Amino acid sequence: MEEKFICNSIKYTFKKRTISLPVAIQGLPERLDIEGYTLSKRSSFHVSLVAIGNIIEKYNIQVPNFEDSVIDDFCKFVSQNEVSFVRYRGEFRFVVQNERRSVVAMCEVTNLEKFFDLLNEKYNLQLEIPPTHVMLYTLQQNAGIFLTNSDDIQELTKVVPKPEKIAL
Repeated sequence: MEEKFICNSIKYTFKKRTISLPVAIQGLPERLDIEGYTLSKRSSFHVSLVAIGNIIEKYNIQVPNFEDSVIDDFCKFVSQNEVSFVRYRGEFRFVVQNERRSVVAMCEVTNLEKFFDLLNEKYNLQLEIPPTHVMLYTLQQNAGIFLTNSDDIQELTKVVPKPEKIAL
């Protein structure tokens, strides 16, 4: 599936049923040795904001055209409330799911809580705000792991020391 820009801007993207915010990162080493694995730097970086496909599956959403509706809701929302990258929190996590491995840097994003409040109210849901992060390295080339709530953080990740040579 090809990534496309949404909301009549070059700020937000949609790919693999997920609304994302691309971020630029310079100067990362090509490889990272951690927990006995050699991971490779991702070819591009983003913060996953709304994993619509994951929400549909996890909550068994039966709303017709839910994916398109959420994209429309998001675009209307960001026209009045910018959703932007703020900063890295200095917290790095090693993520394990089945055979996949990755390293993420936790971060902060503006107004995402307000958008999830809107979704919860409009669709009568109880969605948790996703733990915002940028996936930096993966074992399988660019093969990510969704971290969509606090359970995922608890069950799939562990805090690791800041990798050397990473200046985030």
